[in-house]
Amino acid sequence: MTGPRAAAPPPGASSPAQTRPYAALGATLCVQILLALSMSAAAVLAPAVAPSLGFAPERVGVFAGCGYLTAMLTGVRSGHWVAAIGAMRLSQAALLASAAGACLVAWGPPGLLLGGAALIGAGYGIVNPAAAAILTQHAPVTARGVFFSTKQTGVPLGVALAGLLMPVGLTALGWRPTVLAVGAACVLAALVLQPVVHALEPPRSPPVSADSPISLLLRVWRSPVLRPMSLASFCYAATQQGFVTFLVSMLHLQLGWTLAAAAGVLAASQAVSAVARIVFGGVGDRYAPPVAVLVGLGAAMSASCLALAALGPGTPALWVTAAAMACAATAMGWNGVFFAALSHRVERQDMARVSGATQFFTFGGGMLGPLAFGEVVRAGGYGAAYVALAVVPAVAAVVLARAGLSGPRKPPG
Repeated sequence: MTGPRAAAPPPGASSPAQTRPYAALGATLCVQILLALSMSAAAVLAPAVAPSLGFAPERVGVFAGCGYLTAMLTGVRSGHWVAAIGAMRLSQAALLASAAGACLVAWGPPGLLLGGAALIGAGYGIVNPAAAAILTQHAPVTARGVFFSTKQTGVPLGVALAGLLMPVGLTALGWRPTVLAVGAACVLAALVLQPVVHALEPPRSPPVSADSPISLLLRVWRSPVLRPMSLASFCYAATQQGFVTFLVSMLHLQLGWTLAAAAGVLAASQAVSAVARIVFGGVGDRYAPPVAVLVGLGAAMSASCLALAALGPGTPALWVTAAAMACAATAMGWNGVFFAALSHRVERQDMARVSGATQFFTFGGGMLGPLAFGEVVRAGGYGAAYVALAVVPAVAAVVLARAGLSGPRKPPG
């Protein structure tokens, strides 16, 4: 479960006749974009919609938290579902779960909003383990970093689409039809994927054990390879979500930027992070082992957070923007490299199970990071909060480096 044998070919290696790399990438990227769009829609619509439902806009955090909690739970079970129905079928199920959640949010009374969030989160928790199984089967072993990272650009692309399309839909249609349109897009995508299901489905094998979610998490935690990687994903996700959640507030409330200008920096950061994911994936394929790239990214995240902590009302806009883009590139550019590193350490048939279990820690960091960051902001301001946040990825980088996982990989085959 924790690594390839010395004499064996790389996990997941398959003959060219069995692989369709670009079709697999297109399918998994499409699913990722739509799931990220579904998860982000509430945050974009909340300022306009929440008051009409009797909630303060900041209560959207409860909606998001419910979604991520469900994602943590479904992710742990995803490996078993991949073995039962297949990774492509599970990807379609993720889209349908998100569509059902959107319909519940749009149709139901306010009391059902958390039910809708749970369904959307259930789909979001499935997408990464299913995609990991698909790409481990189809992506070239020597280009897995680029393939996994390109698929992960679906997250910032989905967030950007939510920022662009939700306000337009709100003005033209109203919020309920707009949310229903997101659900309809998920259903349509599930139908469009149907013709390629059999072509892209990785060979299925029965589960190697009857692990419960708790026992699977314990196996990951006890593994000398997977424990430091899971801790790193927790720390990096906490850094990522702390940055994304509070960047606009910091620019607007501490530096005095207009809300539109601050939101523009956040939008630009999504584009930068999408490009950075692919670049860092390529670095992990060609120039350094993926784990070594993760160690370097942790150090760079820490430096970027310290740069944000040093900003003040008189800091030139160019320096503010540069610091924000550096943090976006590093704190949001690690995900694809992480999955590529897993794919080189885990047997192909275990990839969905292991990625779902490590994702539990990832989403845990994504949930707790903003909560802790917000409390430090209340106690000491944004500067102190970013200094504290800088410690988190630095610790993760040290843990990864000391684990001895960043040495040279054996060449494929």
